[in-house]
Amino acid sequence: MSDPKMPSRRALRVLALLAAFVALIWVVIFVGENVAHYRSLAKQQRAGEPGGVPRRPQP
Repeated sequence: MSDPKMPSRRALRVLALLAAFVALIWVVIFVGENVAHYRSLAKQQRAGEPGGVPRRPQP
């Protein structure tokens, strides 16, 4: 006989699947942002534009 205070195996499986799904989406977004950042940085460098924050003009 199972303990009624313990969650069922099905509930644990659903939670594990949900956690895996959230982790997968987070990884896709994180990796996508990094790829987009490095692509724009490479594009700036090919165009001869300095990377980073623009400075104020020198007097």
